[in-house]
Amino acid sequence: MFRKVFVPIVLFCLSAVPVLAEQAPARPDYVKARVLAVELFNNELAGAQFNEISQQVRLRIESGKFSGGEITVDHMASGMMGPDMMLKPGDRVMLYVDEYPLPAESPDGAPIFHVADYYRAAPVYWLAFLYAVLLVILGGRKGIKSLISLVLTIALIFLVLFPLTLKGFNPLLVSVSLAAFLSLMVFRIIGGRSIKSLSAALGTLIGVTFAGILSYIFGRAAHLTGLSSEESRILLYSLDLKMDYQGLLFGSILIGALGAIMDVGMSIASAIAEVKRVHPEADMKLLFTSGINVGRDVMGTMSNTLILAYTGSALPLLLLLMANQVGLSKIINLEMITVEAVRALAGSIGLILCIPLTAMISAYLYTRGQRD
Repeated sequence: MFRKVFVPIVLFCLSAVPVLAEQAPARPDYVKARVLAVELFNNELAGAQFNEISQQVRLRIESGKFSGGEITVDHMASGMMGPDMMLKPGDRVMLYVDEYPLPAESPDGAPIFHVADYYRAAPVYWLAFLYAVLLVILGGRKGIKSLISLVLTIALIFLVLFPLTLKGFNPLLVSVSLAAFLSLMVFRIIGGRSIKSLSAALGTLIGVTFAGILSYIFGRAAHLTGLSSEESRILLYSLDLKMDYQGLLFGSILIGALGAIMDVGMSIASAIAEVKRVHPEADMKLLFTSGINVGRDVMGTMSNTLILAYTGSALPLLLLLMANQVGLSKIINLEMITVEAVRALAGSIGLILCIPLTAMISAYLYTRGQRD
């Protein structure tokens, strides 16, 4: 059954990649570079609140078609409110390359380079490598399977969820479909073909579906537009992308809750599988009760995990509101705060419902004489 569902979806995803890639807009060209030397200039302006500090930077390009070349660019280091980007020799940066500038900008037609930002990918890559190594060393075969499922999950999000949403498909329906497929795929890879995997997947799917339904119902009741974030407004007004922004919001709530609900589903299914292994004579009532008892311990910590995660993401905003002594009634009625509240609560409810659902499904399947 799993192969009949898994193989066609994977083939569809792979076949969709070239089509989506052809229709994707051209991306700006960015290259890596290393700072070789810096000369500092302080441009004092009479009566100005902030002085402009500029740098003349010599760089060696380390990627792209201009790799190995050395260039000199003018960089505005500071002079306005916000963090300064004061470069020094040895820093690695990202350069924006305009290969075909206007004649007024480059009379000789030579490419123009601008310092875009620091190069931050290397620390992230090393951290990801450390995570993968620890996962494999401590997890063994299970760790390798977990790593494979993680890579496939990220690939499906980037190759399916994002492109289909940008093409105008309903984001909520795409998110629900992807969540269902990810539940089946991840549990199949990690747990193999077993009652444990099936019950965890079904419990997760139903819990996530409830989270999506609740976010949709209460999100619409709260008049959430999906345009409370700056990123959504950029998609709408700057890029003029026509999509269902409410659906995008509800889909993001569903995807955000998926990981925690999957964790709970597998914990309950594994606990019941272990009870059944130790006590093969256990009936449905005993297995269900065991799953619920384990679930009650998991419930509190995992609900706190979701609440704290979403609170942490909104922490600077909450501090800003508190520093300005904004009243609680005003805070709770701000759309960006209501979005986080609906996100956390709907996800937590889906997580809580996953516990009895997984326990019931798992207990029922094990007492029908099937083997794990």
